[in-house]
Amino acid sequence: MSGRISTERRGLKRIIAITLVALMLLVTGAGGLMAYAAAGIDRVQAAKERELAQIRLDRTLNGLVENINSSAIWNDSVFMLAAEPDLAWIQSNFGDYYADFMGHAVTLVYDRNGRMILASRDSEPVSADSERAFVEAVAPLVAEVRREAAAKQDRLRVGFDAVVNRTAVVRAGNDIYLVGLGTIVPEDRTTARLDNDPVVVSAKPLSGFLTSLEKDLAFRDPTLVEADARRGNPGHLSLTGPDDVVLGQVEWAPARPGLSVLRDAAPMVALLILLLAAAAVALVLRVTHIVRRLEENELDLTEARDRAEAANVAKTRFLAIMSHELRTPLNGVLGMAQVLAMGQLDARQRSQLGVLQESGESLLGLIERILTVARIEKGELVVQPTAVDVAALLAALATEYRSAAERAGLTLDVSVSKDVVGVWRLDGEHIRHALGHLLDNAIRHTARGSVRLEARLTGPGLEVRVVDTGVGIDPARLPDLFGKFVQADDSATRAQEGAGVGLTLARGLIEAMGGSVRAMSTPGLGSTFLIEVPAERFELDDLTVRQAA
Repeated sequence: MSGRISTERRGLKRIIAITLVALMLLVTGAGGLMAYAAAGIDRVQAAKERELAQIRLDRTLNGLVENINSSAIWNDSVFMLAAEPDLAWIQSNFGDYYADFMGHAVTLVYDRNGRMILASRDSEPVSADSERAFVEAVAPLVAEVRREAAAKQDRLRVGFDAVVNRTAVVRAGNDIYLVGLGTIVPEDRTTARLDNDPVVVSAKPLSGFLTSLEKDLAFRDPTLVEADARRGNPGHLSLTGPDDVVLGQVEWAPARPGLSVLRDAAPMVALLILLLAAAAVALVLRVTHIVRRLEENELDLTEARDRAEAANVAKTRFLAIMSHELRTPLNGVLGMAQVLAMGQLDARQRSQLGVLQESGESLLGLIERILTVARIEKGELVVQPTAVDVAALLAALATEYRSAAERAGLTLDVSVSKDVVGVWRLDGEHIRHALGHLLDNAIRHTARGSVRLEARLTGPGLEVRVVDTGVGIDPARLPDLFGKFVQADDSATRAQEGAGVGLTLARGLIEAMGGSVRAMSTPGLGSTFLIEVPAERFELDDLTVRQAA
């Protein structure tokens, strides 16, 4: 008698544990999905800022070329450099012009023989020795531009058809510059093009680019760091020089709009947690009272059993009611997200909205699975056999889950024996959902190798197997594997996600069809989940009658 009471007591304690686990899963799942959505929004924002920084860098370099060409594609420039150069004129129309009107820091001019005839910094002529580091840094670029200009055979070209431009990021000493180069050519054929084109080089310091990121794009604290400095910062832009050498990295603190989402949702989430906690406390107190009564009166076994069953019903109703209550506002959220998606959104907003919709749909799927478990427990699942092409159904399932398998680095194969080919009387939806849960479970718990879907004919019906090369399952856990909210690895450090209801659903769906599910596994070598369902083959005459009807 005491043994039966102990069994009842353990059952009630299990109810408390399952209920608390379910509540924790609901709360943790909702909070985790919100945190994941917020992190996704932040990742999208950081990627957008990296893209904007690259665009700003490209536009700055292209702007340098446009500035240079305003004086380099000019008949007067060609004329003044055809003979002995007038250094005052060159300083005024190149050095002063670029510095005063374009904001350039340093300008170099090379004559048609490749001799540097002007070095100017901040609108003042300077000696070549004072700019030695910069001159050496751009020398390979100047040589490249001169070679390309000389390679153009048609010396009658003028204007933009004749000019050769380059842009680059270079390091000169401890400074990094954004550099533009261009050949000096006539704007039209009224002035003859020289036998070798002179070259002009002009540059801006990187500090101006950092200032534009902060003031124009509202980046927070953009800073230049060494090429091998901090890694993992989502706000960064690598500066690559000639020959793909990384000269440094611009880093900043990306905006985090996801935090605002969490902050706005925090009051509602806190209220939901309080409500769930109150319900959990009430349920725990109620079941604890039942346990105490059992301990005080060991003879009243019938009453103890009835209360335990009532508690189990209460648990199932609680899960169903709470899942319904969660599903209603969640459908509203997803509906409003769809309405927002039909509006005028920019790319960033549409990407953020996509993260919100994906997260909400994942949570809605979890709720639907919990509701299905409740319907199975209450015996409300209806079996509706129809004509099912099993081979086609398995092929469709493989197609549906193959992309998930490929993302996990796995292969997904289907093997159907010849005696299965044809049409069978089955509940196709139930078996499809059951196999879907088993496939999802196999893919999530298989690190490498393959997942196979096999079907063959047995005496009483069909046998379908889901075979994986995953981590396997401890034989001691196999008897409890199909229980609600059970994971093969339920430790705090398990790597796989999931609420532990997929196998429960698979078993409930198959057993509702009069079939069975069992698992076989060898730790380290993989697992096999085997479904057996009674099935009757549709003969040709049966199909003809159904199609005519």
